[in-house]
Amino acid sequence: MLLRRLAASALRRGGANDGGVLDAVRAEIAHELSSSTPSSPPSLQSQDIPDFATVSDPPRGQEVLLRRRDASEEVLVSAVLEPLRFEGEEPLPRDALMKVFVSKPDVKPVIRFDCRAFADEGDGGSADYDVTAACYHPFAGDAGEDKYEGPEFRDLDPRLQVALKGYLVARGVNSKLASSLHHHLVEKERWQYMNWLKTLEDMFSSH
Repeated sequence: MLLRRLAASALRRGGANDGGVLDAVRAEIAHELSSSTPSSPPSLQSQDIPDFATVSDPPRGQEVLLRRRDASEEVLVSAVLEPLRFEGEEPLPRDALMKVFVSKPDVKPVIRFDCRAFADEGDGGSADYDVTAACYHPFAGDAGEDKYEGPEFRDLDPRLQVALKGYLVARGVNSKLASSLHHHLVEKERWQYMNWLKTLEDMFSSH
């Protein structure tokens, strides 16, 4: 997804009425089609997220929300792609930012883990994840700047860091889940971008 390339292309091309936008949009569509952009909104399959159910994954939304629940506890996983960043004219690979909430019936507080899922080799590589923060709240979403949320995760004893990640892995938040979420979010945004480009093409071609 190269929005800067699209903008630069539009500036180089001189159309009669649109400044070259239509030609640039069509060139970008051709580029996206050459890289196997999905033609319909991708969906998470049960084999990609074992033990989890999809709570929310709107085609035009950015966030995915999963749930794993049994009689003893509930695990919620929220994931979005980090904001787009560039190095020169090229976009950098994007991590998936995950929040994991673990709660037990009639027991407080709720434990929250902030995690970062990253691709090893671009968008198509397998992904793992790091835990970047661990804290707790009286209930999910009850966070505030004025509340002490514990030390920086990297400052914890290494044995505790390993144990906390093992706690997540035992609840299904593992490398397979991180990889599936990262891949799904990348593919979903590619579809959204193509849909946006086609809307622009329709708009400018009608003038």
